[in-house]
Amino acid sequence: MQLYLVTTLPLACSSYTTINDSTRSTSYTNSAGCDNTVFGSSGTWVRFTGVGGTQIPTSPPATNRCGTDATGWYNGFMPNASTTINGTVCYNWSGSTCNWNTAIQVTKCNSFYIYNLINVPICNLRYCTV
Repeated sequence: MQLYLVTTLPLACSSYTTINDSTRSTSYTNSAGCDNTVFGSSGTWVRFTGVGGTQIPTSPPATNRCGTDATGWYNGFMPNASTTINGTVCYNWSGSTCNWNTAIQVTKCNSFYIYNLINVPICNLRYCTV
């Protein structure tokens, strides 16, 4: 008799919005955008794709990057496969790497991450990607 471990992916892994936006990259230095109306107040599951990056950075990017003034980065541990965890996005501004923060969820879906993001607290704050 053989036993097999079957891992079931969270439902969000099959129901998310894809964002392919090169202006979210930590190397992008033009314009100042804001995520204050993009994701809603109750959250939207998103997967970042493309040349702009596939993950929210885990260390603070410089200010005035990612198409915004205060740059958003993930301040926490990344989940293991098929796991969802609560975490925090911090916004780097005015000498503080966590001048504002937003509670989010992160899920590891096989080979990629998805994020349950909400609108940022004020402008000009934005989620960055690497």
